[in-house]
Amino acid sequence: MEIKENLSCNKIKWGGQRANAGRKRTCLKKIPFNRRINENILNILKNYALKHNITETEALESAIMLQNNIDKLKGDKIMKIAIPTEDEKLCPHFGHSETFTFVEVNPQTKEILSLETKAPEEGISCQSAGWISEQGVNVVLAGGIGARPQEILSKNGVLLISGCPTLPIKELVEVYLNSKLVTGENTCESDHTNCHGHNHHCHKHGN
Repeated sequence: MEIKENLSCNKIKWGGQRANAGRKRTCLKKIPFNRRINENILNILKNYALKHNITETEALESAIMLQNNIDKLKGDKIMKIAIPTEDEKLCPHFGHSETFTFVEVNPQTKEILSLETKAPEEGISCQSAGWISEQGVNVVLAGGIGARPQEILSKNGVLLISGCPTLPIKELVEVYLNSKLVTGENTCESDHTNCHGHNHHCHKHGN
């Protein structure tokens, strides 16, 4: 869960509007969102609020504070990589992938910290590059990728490495972090011709 908000809830109103609420604290101001929250996370927060006899707003506030503390602890050591995925491997064509896998890593220790697989609600296409950029991604590892998503990623300051081999996700990330990634031709720019024999080494540009 990634929620980055500016909390403004200094003014507290005593006495919620719910039946049998008692003296519950409720925020006078709604907490703004700049990202959608997964429905499963919302259900967890609702259950947490019910279990601990607090308002849903207080549960959400606690979750946001926790996330902010986690972000502070991470600092600048964390890199977030996005990979178009199919059958738990890199999908050779960006716009044809089943999902995107987001991998948080520590580039200093070369450690994989977390993996999350998801897809935009509207489905995957070349326009998904904008959605990927909104996830706080630093690097995209892709096989074939068209000019339009390349342009979107570039405008959003996301480093793109195309022509990556169809490897399992963890293996692909590990070879990238260890400067051993061998990339080939971007097939979406070469009419899907075979890229073997045109390899070059990627030296983690921009890390």
